[in-house]
Amino acid sequence: MINCPATDRAGPQHDRNAPLSLLFGAFILTIGLCSRLMAQRIDSAAQPDTQIDEVDVTSRKQTALDAEAISLSDTPDAEPSVGGRTSIVIGAAARVAPVYEGSKTTKVSPFPYIDLHGLFHDRVFISDIRGLGINIVDAGGFRAGMAFNDRGGRTSSDSPRLRGLPDIGSAASAAAFMTYSLKPFAFEFKIQREFGSSPGTEAELGASLAMAPNPRWHVSVGAQLNWHDAKFNQKYFGVTAAEAAQVSAMGNLMTAYVPGSGLGTVGMTATSVYAMTEHWGFVTRLGLRDLIGSSAKDSPLTERTFGVDFAIGAIYKF
Repeated sequence: MINCPATDRAGPQHDRNAPLSLLFGAFILTIGLCSRLMAQRIDSAAQPDTQIDEVDVTSRKQTALDAEAISLSDTPDAEPSVGGRTSIVIGAAARVAPVYEGSKTTKVSPFPYIDLHGLFHDRVFISDIRGLGINIVDAGGFRAGMAFNDRGGRTSSDSPRLRGLPDIGSAASAAAFMTYSLKPFAFEFKIQREFGSSPGTEAELGASLAMAPNPRWHVSVGAQLNWHDAKFNQKYFGVTAAEAAQVSAMGNLMTAYVPGSGLGTVGMTATSVYAMTEHWGFVTRLGLRDLIGSSAKDSPLTERTFGVDFAIGAIYKF
């Protein structure tokens, strides 16, 4: 189970000096520490007379960890549940990320996590990241279905650049998806529709690669590319003439902007899951996203096109 340059037309210049090197260094340090712990545990391996049973148990645990690394990466997972049984994972992490796409302001926030797979003969899954999903088609490595989720909004107090603008509330969404798994790769195409007073549509292509450097340490690396329709871009990157006049009167100088449809972001996500015990795991997640479409890059709300999303925490598997 377990997810970047433009010219600001009005206001501050784009700042590309994101703390990327610091976060990436922390990610690498975490991986190094996990590798060292793994080596120590291998030295204390079990007795030979239980080797056959251990191979089977290890194989099943590896499959579970692969799925968890993929889910936490917010990348495609077309794998069946482990042994056809229900898998329940909960966790919590600290996350640092931009307050909205295109913002130069970052904040640290809690990142709770829950993931259930294998429900109703592996037809249903529930995840904080992927939502409530139904696998309508299940043909080996190919799956297709629907998922229902909630997209968080933003408030004008999140960033000085948003001062005076109306808040954006959370909105329910529905998505249709197709995934295909060809180990160690997985691919996905998804179309998602947001509902509410300002509906919008987003399409996304994704791919992931899962690997296990050792039995306890599992890594997933994924890439995503998305497209937004004009209504989606207007909601998150547009500024009406009335809004521009209002915020400018408050000292937050801004021009009206009506974006069209187009490419949104391209991103990469890497997730590391290290099994400290049979149930407890240590997780780090690093995401890099770049606004590449002109509709988003040229918005007066876009201060920085490149964003870094980093999280570190623990998970528990029942």
